[in-house]
Amino acid sequence: MSAKDLEAKTNVISSAVSATGVSLDSDAAELADLGYKQEFKRDYNLLSTYSFALSISGLMGTIAITFLYPLWSGGPAAAVWCWFVGSVGCLCIAWSVAEITSCFPTSGGMYYVIAHVVPKKHVPIVSWIDGWLYLTGALTGSCSTDFGAATLLLQTVSMYQDYAYVPTRGHITAVAILILITHGIINSLPGSVLSSITKYYCIVNIGSTLALIVTLLVKCPKYNTRAFTFGEVINSTGWESDGWSFLFGFLNVSWVMTCYDATSRMSEETKNASMQTPLAIASALTTTSVLGWVLIVVIVLCMGTDVAGYLNSSSGQPIVDIFLHAMGKPAATAYLALCFLILWFCGAVATCYTSRSLWSFARDKGIPCPDFWHHLTAKTKAPTRCVWLIVIVNSLLTLINLGSTVAMNAIFSACAICTDWSYIIVIFFFALNSQKMGVQKGPFHLGKASKPVMYYACIWTVFVSIVFVFPNYMPVTKENMNYTVVILGFVFIGAGGWYALDAHKWYRGPVANVDKEYEGVIETISPRRTANSHLSVNVVNRSNKGDAIDESSG
Repeated sequence: MSAKDLEAKTNVISSAVSATGVSLDSDAAELADLGYKQEFKRDYNLLSTYSFALSISGLMGTIAITFLYPLWSGGPAAAVWCWFVGSVGCLCIAWSVAEITSCFPTSGGMYYVIAHVVPKKHVPIVSWIDGWLYLTGALTGSCSTDFGAATLLLQTVSMYQDYAYVPTRGHITAVAILILITHGIINSLPGSVLSSITKYYCIVNIGSTLALIVTLLVKCPKYNTRAFTFGEVINSTGWESDGWSFLFGFLNVSWVMTCYDATSRMSEETKNASMQTPLAIASALTTTSVLGWVLIVVIVLCMGTDVAGYLNSSSGQPIVDIFLHAMGKPAATAYLALCFLILWFCGAVATCYTSRSLWSFARDKGIPCPDFWHHLTAKTKAPTRCVWLIVIVNSLLTLINLGSTVAMNAIFSACAICTDWSYIIVIFFFALNSQKMGVQKGPFHLGKASKPVMYYACIWTVFVSIVFVFPNYMPVTKENMNYTVVILGFVFIGAGGWYALDAHKWYRGPVANVDKEYEGVIETISPRRTANSHLSVNVVNRSNKGDAIDESSG
């Protein structure tokens, strides 16, 4: 938003405030326009929002724990080209989400948008499915991040001790749960604490990645050839077709570059959210795409040629042995420890945005006992109840590792598919219906490229989703089965069945909670609600007896 536009909007709001007696700044007024009261404190500026968006991808940390997938599916060539091709599709999703977020900067994220781009009669079911898809993806994303961090930490310790110590499933599970607890603690503090830490994270993240690239190039004993780095295909999956096996390598980039609208879940805590939030999403994911590909190429260039040895090593994390080969034990230990710290912070912000997602879905009556979960602790203004529910649920999910590491690894695929589908449902309907349903573009948009980018994002997601539900290994056994389809089936059948049996009686989609006295302000600055009168929102009347819902449309 330009300074001139912001000044004009502020003047309009000031006039409305004078007439109504309600005191709202421009961000709170814009949020009220979307149907919600300002409840969080806005602690995030552009730098901290960009850092937050960048921390979600994790860069060198998340690349480290998922480098196994392309290396196993197609060797060096899969690692390099799956990232290059996959990042284009991922960026299309990210840019699409950024444009949509500019129109609707709320903690509800994508599922809220459905009320503006889907015919009214279909809003509840589509919003319900989308909301549960995202919650599942966000939960599995934070869970898999912390599980990967625990695995990497203990395997680094093992490497440092020359593999005299071998981590057990129990050790990894226990450490992952401890990490989850630390994330619960930091997210129970005031939002300003995480915001202050986040502000400079981007400098640490980008600086560490560049330092790793330089160190690998300087200390590597021998570079691989160009033919090996960009053209060597090694199929270790058991599938007869190298081409088909190659496609499983997309999980690396799809998992690293996911949770695009996580930053939009922080919109109600961001200043000038309609511009700064989408700008942070688009720029952070573009940074991840470019810098990530450079890092991948350098890793492959410096890793040596013993791919089978890396895949079959006792660590189960090829990156540990690759760093040891390329840099020696001291440097490898230092950079692996840094990867762990980056992953720890990635998990911390994952818990943060997931708690906001759960809180906002409760605000819209999308989960049981919504009034209990839609709660902010008075002193900290943090959704503490949601934070610790996430810690408990993810701790239970982590226990899967005690029975099967392969089943636990399915959490990675489930995260990528669930979150991406929650986006493209909205992206598809936004591209199809936004103009004819009167949605006005926000200050950040792609212009004429919007629809082509959005439709490609949808096609790409359908394609990789089909790949990710197939077995990663052949022949298939109960030990190596891809359990992603089980998780997805649980979401679609569970959420759909719940809606059919009960939720259709009470869930109506996004529900406004603005007070009656806000209405004068909203009507004065209400381009979205005027253009979308079908939106199923309710204006809340406050009385001494509590909250009563007025069923009149907003």
